[in-house]
Amino acid sequence: MKTYIPFTITTLILLLACQKNDDTVTPPGPTTPSTPGVVTIAGVAAWDALSESEKARVTSWNTLFLHQSVGTDLEDGSEANGYKFAYYGPDQQLSTGLSGGIFVDVSPGLSNGNPLEKLQVFKNNVLKHKASLRIASMKFGYADIREEDLTEVENEYVKVVDQIKAAGIRVVHITPPLVYAISENSAKMKMRTWMLQTFKQDIVFDFQDIESQTDGSRCQQNDIWRICQANRSTTSCPSKGQGVDGDGAGHLCEAAATQISKGLLYAIYQAGK
Repeated sequence: MKTYIPFTITTLILLLACQKNDDTVTPPGPTTPSTPGVVTIAGVAAWDALSESEKARVTSWNTLFLHQSVGTDLEDGSEANGYKFAYYGPDQQLSTGLSGGIFVDVSPGLSNGNPLEKLQVFKNNVLKHKASLRIASMKFGYADIREEDLTEVENEYVKVVDQIKAAGIRVVHITPPLVYAISENSAKMKMRTWMLQTFKQDIVFDFQDIESQTDGSRCQQNDIWRICQANRSTTSCPSKGQGVDGDGAGHLCEAAATQISKGLLYAIYQAGK
């Protein structure tokens, strides 16, 4: 005699749970050291909690932020929050307050995938303005961080940072951006861990922590983080200036950029104080 199990709501939930897509969303857990200088997703709310006069302090310090396309998303998000980065381009003229530039403009021909060259351009442009700069920051592109030369890039990064700090300039470190395809993210996560361990006395904007979370849960597959679907550039929410991504890219949806950029602004605020 056959026994029939009644189809209940509980059964439906279990069936749906077995039909997850590739994006496994789990509680983030204690992934970041409890270090005051690390700006995680909590930095977004911390920025919102500041008074307008405290927020405005970020415009009172000269800051240079060099990056590529994902950095442009962060600049666009900052502008949406009322804090625009002045353009820093091929003439290498620094403005008062927040300045931002993309590597290919500052050094024509310098494309993604050349992290060592980016580091030299970053160092040279920061030290050029050492008399007036208070804060310097660079963001690697997602194409810059690979397994094959990760140690070489990390070693050179330390040398460049040491030279900048020796000139009396504060550095905001940025963990490198993730993409949606997890096969490309292991090296980026390794560099994140290395940054958090190496620069405990500095401010680290943990970009990876923020872009890989949504609604309090971590977006990952096989314990490898990825940019959340809700944060990436898609047809329903494209990047303001970068179009719509494939899985091997990691640009920010315009709405997500507006939120995530608050973390960058908070990191600059913390470094400048």
